Amino acid sequence: MIAEIDAIMSAEVKAGGPGAAIAIAKDGTVVHRAGYGLANVEWNIPNQADTVFRLASITKQFTAVAIMILAEQGKLRVDDPLTKFLPDYPTSGHHITVHHLLTHTSGIFSYTSDPDAINKLLLDKSPQEICDSFSRIPFDFKPGARYLYNNSAYILLGMIIEKLSGMSYAEFIQKHIFDPLGMTKSYYLSNEPIVSCRASGYDEGPNGIQNARYLSMTQPHAAGALGSTVDDLILWNQALVENRIISAESLAQMHTSAVLDDGTATDYGYGWGLEPYQQHRAFHHGGGIFGFSTYISYLPDDALSIVVLTNYSGFDSSKIAGMIARHMLGLPEVKHTPIELSADSLKKYAGSYRMDRYPGTLKVVAEPDGTLTLHEGRPTTIVPISQSEFSVPNNSEKMVVFSDEQDGVFTKMTLSAAFSTEITRRVPDEQA
Repeated sequence: MIAEIDAIMSAEVKAGGPGAAIAIAKDGTVVHRAGYGLANVEWNIPNQADTVFRLASITKQFTAVAIMILAEQGKLRVDDPLTKFLPDYPTSGHHITVHHLLTHTSGIFSYTSDPDAINKLLLDKSPQEICDSFSRIPFDFKPGARYLYNNSAYILLGMIIEKLSGMSYAEFIQKHIFDPLGMTKSYYLSNEPIVSCRASGYDEGPNGIQNARYLSMTQPHAAGALGSTVDDLILWNQALVENRIISAESLAQMHTSAVLDDGTATDYGYGWGLEPYQQHRAFHHGGGIFGFSTYISYLPDDALSIVVLTNYSGFDSSKIAGMIARHMLGLPEVKHTPIELSADSLKKYAGSYRMDRYPGTLKVVAEPDGTLTLHEGRPTTIVPISQSEFSVPNNSEKMVVFSDEQDGVFTKMTLSAAFSTEITRRVPDEQA
């Protein structure tokens, strides 16, 4: 089993390039921990199980737990309004609760959706300054009406933590989580401090791998600024399971799906995604930030924890976590049989599709060579296995399914992967 997992990682990580660290625990015992590829390409320094990576949005779990700690201390309730803690926040007449913030259902504009966000992320800003940058922008929807992944909401949660505790977000996490649990290689990972075994981050550039772009770590704050190791994250997950940091009742609340006003479950709780893996219950979260891609998953009925931290934004860490889960659960590999479609028929799939749950638009392009490519960050050729289903090469668990054909074109595209399902709707290209 471990040899198979090493083979998976060897296939994903190119020699001489950035890589990853993984850790797997079964029934509370670590069964495998290892590093692959390089933590620093320029100095040829390898990744190890104690290499420190940026966590990106896995940070949201820690922010959510911090909120539950404050709730257990009697300092807040999740149904409290935002304005109880930030009275000057312009709500435009909406009733926004802490629950809305935790579950990405607030409707507040996410500051990272700003078209100029990349340039603004270079600047050092206080949480209040970040708040000021999005608080006057019109709401995307009425709170509770939709799920739309939202970094602004977690900035606001960080501000609530700071106001109620009288300390910075970084200090609160250190004092109430990292120190009590013995997470000695976990940090609010600013750029400036010297951090032992810190991995360098890498992106894909026009000529191959390049150093990740600079990002002021004041910007992601409670939405994505923490750093850690796979060892510490296994410790973190086990502490949650054993109720050593919050109660079983609080953890169950975090692991309960939010429900929209129309009764639809979102499959997201407080800092945890809740979609199953191959009919196995799973709690999980991923993260992406300049130079890093990360994933943590816990399958409670199987007592299985999987952590994947990479220092290359081009890695699909959720795919790697899914492949590891499949091997650990002894599930058969998913296999597909390709079919041929005429070049002319590909036109009904091509177009722009807006995502329901995440900001952004995907493109499907009918190429001159008779293939279809999905542009999801980078172009990927997708392979037809039926008139409506396409597989993704090198990721047997990812499917692209088209439906709702109208006037000769498909209007809905569903992307399903190891731990997620994303529904998209066709929009005119000028709205992409």
